[in-house]
Amino acid sequence: MNGPERTLRIGIELISDPTWMGGVLYLQNLAICLSRLPANERPHVELLGAPDVVGKFLAENHLADALGRKKGLLKRIARKIGLKIAQPPIDIVYPGFGREVEGAVTLRWIPDFQHRYLPHLFSADEIAARDRSIAELAAKPGVIVLSSEVAAADFRSFYPGQPATPRVWHFCSLLETQGAADDSIVGKFGLPSKFLYLPNQFWAHKNHIAVLNALTILKRDHGLTIPLVCTGAQSDRRNESHFAGLLAFIEENGLQDQVKLLGLIDRVTQVEIFRRAAAIVQPSLFEGWSTVVEDTRAIGRPIFLSDLPVHREQDPARCTYFDPDEPSDLAAKLAAAWPGLVPGPDRASEQKALHEMEGRILDAGRVFHDIARQAIG
Repeated sequence: MNGPERTLRIGIELISDPTWMGGVLYLQNLAICLSRLPANERPHVELLGAPDVVGKFLAENHLADALGRKKGLLKRIARKIGLKIAQPPIDIVYPGFGREVEGAVTLRWIPDFQHRYLPHLFSADEIAARDRSIAELAAKPGVIVLSSEVAAADFRSFYPGQPATPRVWHFCSLLETQGAADDSIVGKFGLPSKFLYLPNQFWAHKNHIAVLNALTILKRDHGLTIPLVCTGAQSDRRNESHFAGLLAFIEENGLQDQVKLLGLIDRVTQVEIFRRAAAIVQPSLFEGWSTVVEDTRAIGRPIFLSDLPVHREQDPARCTYFDPDEPSDLAAKLAAAWPGLVPGPDRASEQKALHEMEGRILDAGRVFHDIARQAIG
């Protein structure tokens, strides 16, 4: 008769990169999912990364108890008095951005294959480096994590018959919406009473220009002015002139008074803006698994969403799909829906979303735990 399975020890590498908030939040959401598992199912999670990044994450999410970080205090005390406490080995390190940990299996993550679909956004050297790195992973037996079934199908198509085993892990967001709305952000940021929210960093493939074109069409042809609030890092390392080009478009088309560019903001403030938006818009040309969609789902807001296979896979409620290459399509759908959209917060929708998210969080934690067990064999 087999006894209970040994508790897995999973090392998660937290990162701090304001130019890739999707990756930052992906890894944080993974730690949250695992921390929410019942105690008898929960692995031991060791957070790896810079101490200030780990400490900030634990404090902001109140996870010190669930992730066993109180033991760190005992270790520090023991070191001061000259004692050594044996540290059990880590079984799995994910996603393998940092150094390898002796005795641990490194479980790798391939976020997406954007360079295969939008090669004009990458240099030849970047494309070659990505292809080489992924080919090396595909050639080794073991598990590789992908963010969607779409990406897993791409992996099988681009690297047929390779020894690596693709597994899909859908991350999900859990956002704090239990407290009263923070009215101070309205004055602090000059938020309109009703607005559309675009929370993407300003990379070319995030396709802000489609929304700006749609707003121009609405203003010119329909006499409709829809305020737009944008947050996110205002740079694209692959296209340094991109943000300047968007600013020029805004000025040339007289959109200065209706478009607010707030830059990179903290997560708590971002959640408050999500809650107040009449709707979210996600016009991206490519995603591995959209954080914007998962955040929107977690708050229960309506969303206008670019019609991509991965967005269809995510399948959020209260969603209107549009062709990301046709601003007139988005303009028509905004014109039809805008009069009936109501600003938040919407407590009923938030409560419904929270209830649904609790189940998704547990499912996500269990799936990743199963992937980790498969990876160690």
